[in-house]
Amino acid sequence: MPHPAQIARTLAAGRLPGVAQVPYHSSPYRVRHATDQAGRPLLLCREGGRLDTALRPREGDDTAVVLAVGEARGARVWISGWATALEDIEARAAALEFAAANPVSDLLDVGRGFRLYRMDVAEVRLECPAGHLAEVDVDDYAAAEPEPSSSPVM
Repeated sequence: MPHPAQIARTLAAGRLPGVAQVPYHSSPYRVRHATDQAGRPLLLCREGGRLDTALRPREGDDTAVVLAVGEARGARVWISGWATALEDIEARAAALEFAAANPVSDLLDVGRGFRLYRMDVAEVRLECPAGHLAEVDVDDYAAAEPEPSSSPVM
């Protein structure tokens, strides 16, 4: 049976739909996402769109965000952290990592109509199908390798 950190990494990898919740914004936003090699979520959004506007920092360099990703069998992961917009070379490198897990055509327009944000992970919580909620150590999460299939085995 996989370790909870591996299940969380597998769910967050980008093959399942995600929802982002940003403070001071009432409704969650559907978001296309993937993770980089360190497990940091990458969020893809349209420049000037609702999610892009919500992720723009009010003060400082980053914005708090929670990414929720779940599957049909009931496993769900919540990743909390801070999102920072990526620009230029960083954005292009992140687009390549994103495409490895979730190859969507809008990645070709990063910097020209679409923007990538990278989340620095502060907290990871995993809910199993039975409803049990567990905290996953952030370092264990970062070190875990996602399962190659689209859904973890629980």
